[in-house]
Amino acid sequence: MNVSADAEYRDLERALQEVFPGAAVEVSPSQSSGHASAALAVVHLAGGSVRLSVQLLNAPSQAQLIDAIELARLGKPDGDSSIPVIALPYLSPSSQQLLRDAQAAFIDHAGNAWLTAPGVHIDRRGFANPGKEERGQRDIFSDKASLVLRTLLVADSPMGVREIASTVGSKDERIRLTPGYVSKVVGELTRRGYAARRAEKVVLRHARELLSDWTAAYRGRRRPVPASYFVVAPSTEDLLPRVADAFDAKGAYYVFTGHAGASLVDRYTAFDVAEIYVRDLEDVTPALADLGARRVERGGNMNISVPYYRESAFFDRQMSKGGMKVVSDLQLYLDLYDYPVRGREQAEHLYERRLRSLIERDDRS
Repeated sequence: MNVSADAEYRDLERALQEVFPGAAVEVSPSQSSGHASAALAVVHLAGGSVRLSVQLLNAPSQAQLIDAIELARLGKPDGDSSIPVIALPYLSPSSQQLLRDAQAAFIDHAGNAWLTAPGVHIDRRGFANPGKEERGQRDIFSDKASLVLRTLLVADSPMGVREIASTVGSKDERIRLTPGYVSKVVGELTRRGYAARRAEKVVLRHARELLSDWTAAYRGRRRPVPASYFVVAPSTEDLLPRVADAFDAKGAYYVFTGHAGASLVDRYTAFDVAEIYVRDLEDVTPALADLGARRVERGGNMNISVPYYRESAFFDRQMSKGGMKVVSDLQLYLDLYDYPVRGREQAEHLYERRLRSLIERDDRS
């Protein structure tokens, strides 16, 4: 047994002792039916022993959870009375609910657990994450790595590593990804259960869940506070072409996002503020002067900011029928999903109309 695996079993034993205080716990390696490590745990209770067949996961992605649920549902050999359990270092509340809804028993190192069996009912929740993401894990939702996701999620068919790198460079001359870097990101996607190799191509798996994990990760990123401006206009919608013309005339790099951006590609709801991304706030100062824009603390009809994703937020930008620049559908979805006023409605509308057919393609399992 290697050191890493040995630590996994010790962590499982400690977690079980927390869930079953006072009980004797025995943990031993067992044959895994999937890619994750596996263990057989025996918990000796006053009324008898409980045998647990445990899948040990490291990266709590939705893809791995779904695979683990399916593996547990495959059943056990005849005569095996053990209870299938999924174990991880930490499960978020949403991941815990996913497992409960699937009637899949689980335990994490923080102390969260759900397990039902004859004579046993455990439901522990509300324990916070005791540790951070392991060092060495690549952040697949970083600015640079997300370029790989943005390319794969909307691709018409599976792509090779070099093709991904080439595609990114061809769409934005400012950005260059090496095949080696792309390969590392794909490796992390594979480790988390979101990608597989097929005939030298990268095939995404559980793409809908990948987008969900990305949305949750994006929610936790600290984004710059926008500068708010007011420009006299009959409506915010009437303001958009004026902003586009003024910014284009001064050579200012911009894209509309939020409800304003969505209105230019697939309008669903009314809005009163135009959300705009720029590369540099100083670059748009002359254009703002031409518009007669006035900086305000509240009541503005235009919010301007440098995006959290300083490079990839501009990747795959699109042009509206009126020639106005808009972020990609994926970036619109990310920005709208947690927007306070009807943002999620607009995001889901956008997904149904423009993203679902690509993300939920038949060649993705």
